[in-house]
Amino acid sequence: MSDTPQEMFETNCSINSEPFALQNLGSYMEPEFSENCIVIIDPGMEIHNRAYAVVRYGDDMYFRQYIERGNDKFLVPLNSQHDEIELKGQFDVVGCVVQQKQRKQTPLHYYHLNKNTKQMDFSISGKPKDKEE
Repeated sequence: MSDTPQEMFETNCSINSEPFALQNLGSYMEPEFSENCIVIIDPGMEIHNRAYAVVRYGDDMYFRQYIERGNDKFLVPLNSQHDEIELKGQFDVVGCVVQQKQRKQTPLHYYHLNKNTKQMDFSISGKPKDKEE
């Protein structure tokens, strides 16, 4: 039996290529993601500058905003009371946040189909999903 949430996550989700839900713990990503909100992670979504991502680095797993500054890569909390982490060396992308749901609120989506380019556009502050999509 798994002992820690990370071991449970790795046992249950790491081989799954389907989107899955995680609960945001802590204040690192406030105000965009409140503590205890539910985020939907898509392991198939390619990481890009400014994406909200779950990344395995060292012995820990982080939910932060992925930022590129030149050739340097960082995991940046939205709450400025916490420190950013420079990614030096190997790290694994678990997936990108595509949606969040807070209690009694409309779910917010971070990727929307651009009807002109047919590409998925990223929104830094999620938007309700278009009914046509």
